[in-house]
Amino acid sequence: MSNIESDGEDWFNKDEEEILRNLQCKVKNKHAEGTEANTEDIEPNTEYALGPSETNEYLHQKRLEASSHLSKEADVKKMTTSQMRKAINLEPLDVFLFVITHEKNFFVHTISSSDGLERVILYLRIWCKVCELELPGFQKELLQYFVNNDIFLEQLRFLTAKLFQKKFKAIWKNVEVVEQILYAMRFLIVRSHKWQLITTKASYIIDHIKKLIEDSDNPDMVQRQLSQQLKFELDRVLKDECKQLNENVDIYPTLNELFKGNGEDCDQIINALKITEKLEVSEYIAKQKRILREDFMIPLRDYVCKLKEFGTAPHGPEIYEDVCIVLNADFNNAKRHEMLFVDVIGKKRPMEEDIKNISLTKQKKKLARDRKLAQKLARGKVSAIKAGSLLLFTTSRNFENLILATVTNTHIYLLNLGYLGIENVRQYNIGTFYDRPLLMFEAPAFFEPYNNVYSCLNTYGEDKLSMKQYIIDGESNVSPPRYLQRTKPYSYDREKLSLDTTKPTKPKSLPLNESQFNAYCKALTHEFCLIQGPPGTGKTHLSVHLVRTLISNAKTPTVIITYTNDSLDKFLLKLSCYTSNILRFGSQTRLPEISKFNVQFQTTNEMVNPCLKRLYYVVNEEFKTKFAIVQQMHSNFDGSEESYQSLLAAQRALRDVQEKLKTIRIMFQFYVARKADIIAMTSTFAARNNFLFRLLQCKIVIFEEAAEILESHVLACLTEYTEHVIMIGDHLQLKPYTSNYGNSLTSQLNISLFERLFVSNLKGYTLNVQYRMRPCIADLIHPTFYTDLKNDYSVNNYPVIRNMDKNLYFYTHFWNV
Repeated sequence: MSNIESDGEDWFNKDEEEILRNLQCKVKNKHAEGTEANTEDIEPNTEYALGPSETNEYLHQKRLEASSHLSKEADVKKMTTSQMRKAINLEPLDVFLFVITHEKNFFVHTISSSDGLERVILYLRIWCKVCELELPGFQKELLQYFVNNDIFLEQLRFLTAKLFQKKFKAIWKNVEVVEQILYAMRFLIVRSHKWQLITTKASYIIDHIKKLIEDSDNPDMVQRQLSQQLKFELDRVLKDECKQLNENVDIYPTLNELFKGNGEDCDQIINALKITEKLEVSEYIAKQKRILREDFMIPLRDYVCKLKEFGTAPHGPEIYEDVCIVLNADFNNAKRHEMLFVDVIGKKRPMEEDIKNISLTKQKKKLARDRKLAQKLARGKVSAIKAGSLLLFTTSRNFENLILATVTNTHIYLLNLGYLGIENVRQYNIGTFYDRPLLMFEAPAFFEPYNNVYSCLNTYGEDKLSMKQYIIDGESNVSPPRYLQRTKPYSYDREKLSLDTTKPTKPKSLPLNESQFNAYCKALTHEFCLIQGPPGTGKTHLSVHLVRTLISNAKTPTVIITYTNDSLDKFLLKLSCYTSNILRFGSQTRLPEISKFNVQFQTTNEMVNPCLKRLYYVVNEEFKTKFAIVQQMHSNFDGSEESYQSLLAAQRALRDVQEKLKTIRIMFQFYVARKADIIAMTSTFAARNNFLFRLLQCKIVIFEEAAEILESHVLACLTEYTEHVIMIGDHLQLKPYTSNYGNSLTSQLNISLFERLFVSNLKGYTLNVQYRMRPCIADLIHPTFYTDLKNDYSVNNYPVIRNMDKNLYFYTHFWNV
């Protein structure tokens, strides 16, 4: 193999087809000379030496191993290097669609032990680019491919050996390529560890890569910042000291947790949840997850403890006695959300056979009337239960066992019959549950938003938290937005707008008072801005003109986030007077004027990448296969632990595929959203579809009524691409919604990010002229709450109320319970 060795650095830069041709010629020549290339002595599981003097031995072994496999791999059809060069220059989503729909599995069949250096680097960069999207349903599968691809892991070890050896220094003149390699390796390894997917083989390779860096004779490469970061992360992964974001990987309560009183260790929990400076991102995210989980668990634990001790809880959710969980009678033709139902009428439901067997007409009519009455009562009770709620089932108030299920189907037809569609997600100490009388109640807090935000926080990496310096580190000096072009000034309605900090000039057509204009300037020139608006000071009016300015200057979609659908619609109604290029996500629009902006009416297939249609077909077929498996397991369920675990695994696999389908639907919407000026949604929707922001690479996010939004919900709306955050609200008017205001722990939880930063060292700007209240009413809040609140002259001209002596009255009354 001396000839191959003599190729030196060029061997690694050749395309695989060229290498194969050269090798075949050399082998042919050796055969002609009566000499055979012997590669049998190389043991595939050789433990390669790690010292700097022996790295050459390792490289030599890899050359031999690669050349011995060249002829075997020649007939494997895979993506060519030229195709990979083309793919790496596409947009991230297009890269994903290109490789995921390739006829051969890109993540399994593309790389081989004989591939050259360029091909390995392209493969690494593509894999990193795809995984950076963090696509729900796909991400875990992609990372599993990575840690189980032994050939690629060996190639990474080989690549590291060349990267950190001084004699190969001439190869790495392109600094950008080196940084891409180091970043991609770090990203994929850290992400795989965060998902707890590192295998024994992967751990061995990681350890070898770390030692290759430590034993390097190339100090210039080792001292690079990305090299140090890579080594640090590898060390943390190997020692398993990386702060796992996947602790309590889901928010579902366990049976034991329900009996832990809320008063236990309350002070300890409060102290543990305090946000302090100099936190690691992982520690901060873990605290936010625990805050969110505690907020959901507090009223649930309280309710269960009262139910167990007293048998009832007067101010809690409705208790449904003797309900039954039943399979769909037409099981084989059932759809995803029509497979499992809870029969709310349960034992009170007269059976059809009972009615048929009654001979007397009066008795039959009475039984039929009883059935209709039972259905009517059940419909009245369950109509308030929404899809996404968490239901809890047990056989008695002693809670020896527990079933958790989420509501999946609340169609009016089902409610009229006394049924709810459900999906069983957890069960404890119970075997078969079909047709057994159960006690059922709904979790006091609506489950879906908690679950969405919690799931989103699970995907956070240490490098993904935008605005970390203000949110965690307490930085008070705010920089201008990075996307701003310093040479090109802002304009408003075609008028030049000077935002000079010493003397800004206001355009004549900009209808803002001095207070509003100062806040307007601050918002446009600071990458993280808080604006407090007391009642009647024109928060929404200011927001509208801020958005008008941004969409005409920034040339990037502006994201509008509110806590409620009602607030979102009212804000969009005002914005629609100035632009129609609005995309509204979510189906809860109540204003007909806003309905036309809903994304479901604006998606067209002509805009979509053809590969996406192909992917939808493939995943949809996968869904049908997984669904049939779950159907079969439900039919054969015998109540044993083994049967339950198998069913649970099949359900998880089905949910993963269903998550893929949801992701693909959002991908279809992405092709419309990228052309919109304004993208609007609630914080709950944003948390559920955070990856849409990564696809769009949205730079600007505006939070309306920001003081209503919990800190964790704000985090779920940010991505690494966020460069400008404007939060408008008033923490003295509104607090975030929490599940139970009466609890001492909850009182520590309902502090928004807006309030926490506003009252600390990141001072916001306060609007100080109000246009809503008569002076006598405004005096109630000034100076008690707002020290510098002024009245506009217009409020003095309000007409007096007819037949009333005064404009302000106080009434006292007593409430007798």
